[in-house]
Amino acid sequence: MTGKDKDNDNSIHIPICNVYAKGDYCAQLLLGSEQTPVNLILDTGSSTLVVEQKVYQPQKDQELQPTSFAQEVNYGIGGWDGPVVTTSVTIGNQQDQLTLKQTPLALVSCDLQNKTFGEADGMFGLAYRHLNKSYDLKNYLQQNNITPAVTYPWPFSHDAKAHEQAGQNNVNIAAAKASSLNQQPDEINSDDLRHFNQFLWQSPKKNIIPYFTSLEEHDLIDNKFAFYSKRSSIYVANDNATTAELAQHPLNKGALILGGGEEQTQLYKGEFKILPVEHDIYYNVSLSSIQVGNQPPIPAPPLAAKHQKSYFTNAIIDTGASLVVLPSEMYQQMLKDFAAISADFTALLTPFKEISAQETGIDSSLLDLAKWPDITFNFKGENNELVSLVCKPATYWQTNSPKADKASFKILTQLPNWPNQSILGLPLINNYYLIFDRSVNGTGVIKCATPC
Repeated sequence: MTGKDKDNDNSIHIPICNVYAKGDYCAQLLLGSEQTPVNLILDTGSSTLVVEQKVYQPQKDQELQPTSFAQEVNYGIGGWDGPVVTTSVTIGNQQDQLTLKQTPLALVSCDLQNKTFGEADGMFGLAYRHLNKSYDLKNYLQQNNITPAVTYPWPFSHDAKAHEQAGQNNVNIAAAKASSLNQQPDEINSDDLRHFNQFLWQSPKKNIIPYFTSLEEHDLIDNKFAFYSKRSSIYVANDNATTAELAQHPLNKGALILGGGEEQTQLYKGEFKILPVEHDIYYNVSLSSIQVGNQPPIPAPPLAAKHQKSYFTNAIIDTGASLVVLPSEMYQQMLKDFAAISADFTALLTPFKEISAQETGIDSSLLDLAKWPDITFNFKGENNELVSLVCKPATYWQTNSPKADKASFKILTQLPNWPNQSILGLPLINNYYLIFDRSVNGTGVIKCATPC
């Protein structure tokens, strides 16, 4: 391992941008002996370090070591499976870099699953170790005469017909053809993530130490990071702009601060509001209510009992979500409250009941953001005090998105396969400079200040 002495300088400022993953923010990491640059989505809603093979090209990495482990992750919309290898991983800039040798890294097993990440190269999960499960297939591989008993190269097949079908509907990778769990390794189809997960569960499980956690445990950084962002959609001033040109626009940039946050006074002003993290799996918080303008507060329902053992609280703070997602009853009441403020709002909001509207938007000339109210999110704070965070119209509506002179509404109703848990993504996060301080009270706190 190489890097800075955290006792001398606690933080590393890393530039990030949102153009590779349709509004989600990416940081650049360097992988392996070739120091291959990859743009990875910063996601506090997961813990896995995963990369596609097309850019990284693991066959060229002289530091790569195969393992007998495999991973599978389904994000609700899209997912992947593949082998776990180890190699060196570097993050930072030329002045300040951190490198960890023999870092666990998951590889996406097939090209079709790459669509999960848009134009990004993978995911940098910033949550806790409980979300980073892997499965040791050593016994299974030995029983099926695979020597050496490792998962890279990937020993399972892919179904071309399933690829074609899933490629026609790039919404859920798990729509691909189901596989039989009794086939031989070269016949097992790993395209159907749900069925392949059932196969993996037959093998011993192990939580892999996430990359950020490993940096902290090797005493390279303090156990905190900060996140500074401005948008939840790419700002498109010119429909003909290249990805490189979009990446240079100030509104599409942000910052990740590893190992610190409070010292970056150029990024925020005023005092911090404190949200307790109530469980160290996601960044779990307790949402009490939301309020549309001066309308009565909309109570946030408690998490359904059947989901409490897996999801723990009724809300999470998720940097990897370009939308705010509300339980269906809260979403419907929010629409009614908007209508009570202005009947004109209803027609503008109606298209966004479907997630597909994010790809088209509406004419931004129809919007007068000065007439739209703030949405206040009320949380249970320390000592049961109320903590309120405000989501401004300019963040829950994204103008010049997905194209110039278009606008998109960035709040969505409950996902079909998700519990009644609010996913509080970038439209709310953009309003604050956040420090995820994992060193406080065992599970951590999230500090929220007004950004500069």
